[in-house]
Amino acid sequence: MKGFALGLSISLAFILGCVSAPLIVPRLSAQNPPNTPRWENYCDTARSTGSMRELLARTGPEGWELVAISGNAVTFCFKRPVM
Repeated sequence: MKGFALGLSISLAFILGCVSAPLIVPRLSAQNPPNTPRWENYCDTARSTGSMRELLARTGPEGWELVAISGNAVTFCFKRPVM
């Protein structure tokens, strides 16, 4: 009888927790908050020092920020806020 009472108590506590959780814990929204910046991305490959300098000289004034460099034929990835 004690086992039955214990099982019933645990079951009731579980059900009560499931029913009351939406009232206690606020729901999360998948939407971005209104002031969250949005970004656009751009990647390009530079095969020589000259093309690397040209790429960096061109993207800076356009508002691009360098965020990653990778690979043997060096790939540069940039981001900037969406206007």
